[in-house]
Amino acid sequence: MDFLLLDDRTNIKLAIIRKLEQHYSFSERKDTLCEQLTISQYLLERSILEINEDLKRFDLNDEMELIEQSNEIILFQEAQISSSVVEENYLKDSLEFTLLQTIFFNQFKSIKKYGEEHNMSRTVVYKIIDRIRQELAQYSIKLSKTFQLVGDEMKIRQYFTMLYYRIYKDSDELYNQSDILSVNEIFSAIKPYCEEINTFYLFKHYLFVMLERVKKKRKYFLSSTVYSASFDTENRVYQTINHWIRQIITGTNREIEVEIMGIISQFSVYQSELCNFENELVDTYTLQLKQQILMYPQLTMKSQELENKVSRTIYQHQYITPLIDLTLRVMDLDFFQERYPIIFEVCHIFIYQLKKDEFKFSKKSLFFNLLLVLSEQYDEESEKSTINIHVNFTQGEKYNRFIKKQIQIFDSFSIHFQSVIRPDTDLIVSDYLPKNTFSARTLIWLAPPRASDWRNFGNEIVQINKKLQLNRNRAQ
Repeated sequence: MDFLLLDDRTNIKLAIIRKLEQHYSFSERKDTLCEQLTISQYLLERSILEINEDLKRFDLNDEMELIEQSNEIILFQEAQISSSVVEENYLKDSLEFTLLQTIFFNQFKSIKKYGEEHNMSRTVVYKIIDRIRQELAQYSIKLSKTFQLVGDEMKIRQYFTMLYYRIYKDSDELYNQSDILSVNEIFSAIKPYCEEINTFYLFKHYLFVMLERVKKKRKYFLSSTVYSASFDTENRVYQTINHWIRQIITGTNREIEVEIMGIISQFSVYQSELCNFENELVDTYTLQLKQQILMYPQLTMKSQELENKVSRTIYQHQYITPLIDLTLRVMDLDFFQERYPIIFEVCHIFIYQLKKDEFKFSKKSLFFNLLLVLSEQYDEESEKSTINIHVNFTQGEKYNRFIKKQIQIFDSFSIHFQSVIRPDTDLIVSDYLPKNTFSARTLIWLAPPRASDWRNFGNEIVQINKKLQLNRNRAQ
């Protein structure tokens, strides 16, 4: 889905930063950047100037700067900053987000009034509202004539929970003091039963959004089409939330019970044991993934615990956080594809086979979380494929030991060093080509190695690891 709270120009600027920071040298030729982003050189150069001005405005210019050097753009970036931080600032500063936030907090009076307060013409305000309408329409949320949020209350709460979490993370600066005190109160009450609750930031934003919506008398009535997990009402966390909610909101028992169900559902993202996740549709999806896994003998899903984890992950993305892709930024999943090629393929096929409307706003997150669940289980149950490497440079044994020590930074792979080249040697790293290499792949390095030598080494390790995993599959 399109994210329309940032305009096209801002998205181009963010794309430039991301391209540069993903490059191992933090630099790229202008013509290459223009080709990759399909923009003119004039727009690229103009955008570079604007980015640096924006960084000054956000007080980030000491941590990041873009420099033009001949036909090259170079990104200077400190360790404390990334494109994600810049995006947060762009979002907080965007006209669309600022106006939408005013609508959410019921502070928008009229187009005329808003334009006067922000020195904008009515035409500009109309254009901003039009983009907001388009953004919300993707999630079946509308703006009424009086600029009230209209639609499924669960979707409205989900949308703003995910949006505010994406921008503010662990900060509560957006919310009013009375709501902050209320949320801190329930967090303190739950802490004896859940020590890590202070890190449950997504849950915290849900509580803030819930409190704001309840003030507007927007009740969380679950529709008949929404499946709700059953909860253990004897659980101390349930009882604590029940006591808290009845102190801060008024309503019928049915309304209050539904609010408690909404809160517990969100809490179960972190504490899954609170809920019973049995569901026929979830079982169907779990079986589909299981069938993919069975195609690879080295992958198993015999453990009931693993099957439960998969089912809970699917349930969460289907029912509890159906709009969670809103929280995602650009993700590079190369590590998973390189380290766990078969698991990556299984999850990719499962996601690819889903229909367009299935997990419509949570597909990316579901893919990522299934990778996490299955890779964790794979590491627990399987030995890593050992890669046999022979290192020998003309500089002698002391230099060989130095190179081996540097190679060990690739700790996500199981590497074994061989003193001589053997038939089972997978890779030879040297500054000359040995006469007998058997079937081993060979890398010729300069001494000391260049960045390109390390890059080539990483590529070789990935290919060998994939081959070993596939060969183990065939052997089994």
